Amino acid sequence: MPPPVLVLSGSSEFRRTLRMVVEVGPVSPIVGPVMIARSWPELNGLVRRHPASPAVVDAAFPGDSDSRPPLASTLRLGAGSPFGVVGRAVLEGIDPARPRRLLARLRTHSAPETSRIMEHVLARSFGPCPVPELAASLGLSHWALIRRCAALSIPTPKKLTDLARVYTVERLAEWSGRPSGVAASAVGFLEPANYRRTIRRTLGAPPTVVRQRGGAAYVGQVIARTLASTTDPPPTDAPPTERNSIANN
Repeated sequence: MPPPVLVLSGSSEFRRTLRMVVEVGPVSPIVGPVMIARSWPELNGLVRRHPASPAVVDAAFPGDSDSRPPLASTLRLGAGSPFGVVGRAVLEGIDPARPRRLLARLRTHSAPETSRIMEHVLARSFGPCPVPELAASLGLSHWALIRRCAALSIPTPKKLTDLARVYTVERLAEWSGRPSGVAASAVGFLEPANYRRTIRRTLGAPPTVVRQRGGAAYVGQVIARTLASTTDPPPTDAPPTERNSIANN
């Protein structure tokens, strides 16, 4: 059985929303049961037993306990949050340490602007991410982002989003113990064939071969190698407002 979803809540409505998302939503095939905590110490105990599980806190629950340790994966949501928002929050809270380690490696070995772009890409890897949407998150136009990637000698934004989505699918598959096709469905690939095409196009191998090579760890290595040792060129291809926006994100 996949690891559980940890929930801190005193509201039956909020618990009902979480259970519906976990039991019948798109995330249901890759997450285990909901485990309810009714206090911060109880949630802390669950986190210690299931450190890579998502921890979701009812926004109406009383404030943080002074004695609780930092829970970087804890997400606060309200009882009225749309099911899609709740489902995505659950996905984002799964094993967050792995993408953070990858980003730390990129910050050490890649140009600052390169690592900032990839941070935005990874944050949007839990569903389809059109390039204009990614560019807007960085304060750039569609074509300005394409030009920045070319100037940085890194892959196109589309290739970066494909790499990030494959990385996310593979690590969610490993966390849940489910096939990559099941994890791909949870993050918005409507058909298994769509994911197989994406991974072949991106890595030149089918999911089974990528798993044999190391799965998410292998994809992370590909991302790190692809983006390593780039340097920031003179930013002459974007207006000052766009250059400042991406530098401050």
